[in-house]
Order: sequence, then structure tokens, then C-alpha cells
Amino acid sequence: MTYKNLRPAQVVLDSWNPRLPDGTSSDRDAINRLLDEGADALINLARDMAKSGQTNPAELPIAIKDGSKYVVLEGNRRFAALKLLNDPALANSKEHEAAFRRARALGTPPKTVFTLISESREEADHWIVLRHTGENNGRGVKRWSTAQAATHARRANKSSIDSGTLRSIAIADEVEAAYAGDAELVALVRQVRREKLTNIGRLFSLDVLNRLHFSVQVDEGSALRERILLTRHGREDLRDFFVWAFSLILDKSVDAFKNAKIRSELLLTIPHLIPRDADASPTPFRLAEDPSNAASTVGDYSTDPDDESTEFDSENVTDERSSLGNEASEAVGATSVGPTTSGSTDASSPAARRREARPERYLLQGLKLPNHPDRVQKLLQECRRLEIDVFPSIACVMMRVIVELSVSSPSALALTGKREGDHLKEKIVSMLKFLDPDIEHSRRRDKELEQAYIEVTGDSTAPNAPAGPGMQYLNGFVHNPGVNPDPHLARRFSMAFRPFLIQIDNKL
Repeated sequence: MTYKNLRPAQVVLDSWNPRLPDGTSSDRDAINRLLDEGADALINLARDMAKSGQTNPAELPIAIKDGSKYVVLEGNRRFAALKLLNDPALANSKEHEAAFRRARALGTPPKTVFTLISESREEADHWIVLRHTGENNGRGVKRWSTAQAATHARRANKSSIDSGTLRSIAIADEVEAAYAGDAELVALVRQVRREKLTNIGRLFSLDVLNRLHFSVQVDEGSALRERILLTRHGREDLRDFFVWAFSLILDKSVDAFKNAKIRSELLLTIPHLIPRDADASPTPFRLAEDPSNAASTVGDYSTDPDDESTEFDSENVTDERSSLGNEASEAVGATSVGPTTSGSTDASSPAARRREARPERYLLQGLKLPNHPDRVQKLLQECRRLEIDVFPSIACVMMRVIVELSVSSPSALALTGKREGDHLKEKIVSMLKFLDPDIEHSRRRDKELEQAYIEVTGDSTAPNAPAGPGMQYLNGFVHNPGVNPDPHLARRFSMAFRPFLIQIDNKL
């Protein structure tokens, strides 16, 4: 075997590729068959290569010489993506062609790929089979478990790791440590960790965390920035609740607690297992710590404007919106990160329970957008000192500024095909359509992006429809002296556009 840097033009895709069981008649046919098999995956691969300027160096393609060309035996998707980056018109679909043109604008795709040249198919077959057929008793690729992948991401300080998985690990770790002498509960937690790790985070979503006065935050004293669980009730008060919760996760599918409405109804069936709000400690502490010493052993995790450790789970906040409907979603938004309302309410009512959550103190609190331009990074840093209740007008204006800068950067415009001078509404809607082609369809759209879409468009697809209520406010904050910004509006738009900004960042 030898090695050679091959240009995409030097290679042809393998007509015997197992991904194409019926064979192919030409390179173009093979490329479009791979697009039919998984266009989104191929586009994402092309985007990654364009941005990084290389293919994965940990996995070399394998090819054999065939006349003046090389036939790719392993790595057909990589070379197909490169061919499409070099010539998007190879795609039969205009939509796919446009997608590869946008991907090409993200950077400089590699011109050559370091490739292993095999003498024959038979020689290469051994390695290809090991690559694609699992562990093979240790000879093949042994994939990380969910927990191992999350641990690696945490140690590498990768902000894109799913917060639900990290939350699952933090909660399981803390409960095991707090109840180390309770064999029954520890065994239960370990079984759930082995079999249904990610479902821990799904049950302990933001709404449940708020109801129990829990929070999952970064331990700044840890060199690895570990997540830890903070609570306001002691171990004895919470033991029976944890037995119930982990038993539920183990015995039921995720459908049993898949959205905020179902979770709320579940909690209403176990009032005897939920500690009284009146008994909550005024300051949070680690569950594994002695509650009586909490004030002296645990630092303040809640008020530092520079604290980036607050874990804000936009996935589950959006889940609450989609479950409760538009009216209820505004109420959830106002209570999860917004101000409380005046007036007397029965303390046992659902509305009173939701208002127990502390409102977002700073605009876009805890949000990180590492792939955005430096100017946006600097503005986010300044927002961490911008108290919404003290400076509501500035907070509202800054919300518009950050959204506009996010959709107007050269990289963002390359994704949407818009121009810097286009109206803000057009740029936001184009970005929403890029992130979710089904955004106009109420049943199929990404629920994380739904609130931003409704705020901007009013959920109307008519070409000349007026801007949605949120868009009118965002414009009014800057252009209309008659619009009065207030803390509720700042928190409302912080909630609505947070998932939008995060998804843009993931694409940049």
C-alpha cells in the first residue's frame, strides 16, 4: 500500500459502493444517489470541510488505481461532497445546488485529500469491513457511550455539547454522592444511568428544576468546569422524590414526561413528595453538602454578572411553549426568565408555582456565541453587566442590535443569500428558512425557532403581510419614540431569540 494526495477530479466514485446497492451509471448518478440517501448529512459534511479546509485526518480514504483515474473504495461521501463543492451544478436538485454554493462560501475546501492507495479491492476489503461493521471483538471501531462522549466534550470545554446530557450526568453524580449510604437509591440511579442516561435530563427539564428549586450550574472551582446540582432543600426532604423520579425514568418511555404540560400534571399527582416552598433555604447548596452548613460552604452562584455558568436550556423552554400554546408560552417565558405579575393568586395554583422561578437578571444571561464576529462577542460581554430591571430601554435596543448583527455578518449573509442593505425582517426570515426549511409549516417546524418566527412574521406567510408583533417592537425600540421598552419585553425577546442565535452560531 502507498499514499497519495488526490484531487477530486482524479477520482471516480465506486459503483459497487454498498450505499448504492443497484449500482450507478456515472459519477453524477452516484453523487445524486448519495444525495437521495442523505442530503442533509452530505451538505453538513461539505460545510465542515469548507470551514476546516480539510477532511478528517483520523480516517483516510482508500482508493485503487483504474487506468488514469482512481476508484474510491472508502470515502465516497467525502469525495462526493468535495466534487459538489467544486461544481454544485452536479446536483440535480436546484435546492441542493444552492445549498452547496452556500457551503462553498463558508471557507476554502481542501484541494487534495491524503488517500491510501490499495493494490486491489481484496486488500482494502479487510480495513473497510472493520471500519463499517462495529467493534468486531475489539478489532474495529469501539464507539463512545453517551456519557463518555459528554465527558470528552466537557473536558475539552466544548460549548456545543447537548446541555441535556450534561444535566443528566450532573444530576446522577450528585444524587449518587448525596445518598452514597442508601444502597437502594444508588442502585436505582446507576441502573438508570446505564440504560436511560439522557432521559434523566428530559424529566429534569427547566420547568421541573424550577419547581423543585434546583439548578444545574458550572462549578468554577473545578479545573474541568464540571456541572453540579444545586438545591434549596436537604437530602432527607428530597429522598422519596428522587426514588419516584428515577423509578419513573426506568419504568416508562420518554413519552410519559415528554413535554412541560405532562410533567406539570405528573408533579400534581405527588404533592406529598415535593418539599414545601416555605422550607426552602434562602441560598442554594450542593445536595451532597450538609444543608446546615450550606451558607458557609457554598459560594453565591446566582448574582455575579460575569458568571457564564448559568445553564439556560432553550430546548426545554421551547418545549414548554409548544406544549402549552401561545398564550401559555408567553406566561412561561415571563416566569422562566421574566418578571412576576402583581395581584393575589392561590399559592398552590400552577401560575403561582411558575412564578417561583427567578427572572433573568441580565440580557441573554449566560449565552455564548463563539462563532459570531468579535463585535457580537464584545456586546454579549457588556450585556452581562446590563441589568434588565435597571436599564430596560438599553436592554431592548441591545436585543435588536445583537439580532441584526447576527443575521448581517458576511458569513450569515452567505448562508441566506441576502444583502447587508436588505430589511431586517427579510434577513431574519431568510435565516429562519435556512435553519428550518419547514418553518412556515406550524406542525413540522422546529419548535425551538417557532417563537422567533411568530414574533417576526405574526405566523403569516403572505408576501405583503405586516411584520409580526415582535418585529414591530424591535423596530420601534430604535425608530419610534412612542414605543415604551420595559423589562418584560426585554426578557420576552431574550427568550424568543436565544435559540435562534444559538442555531445561527452552530452554522457559522
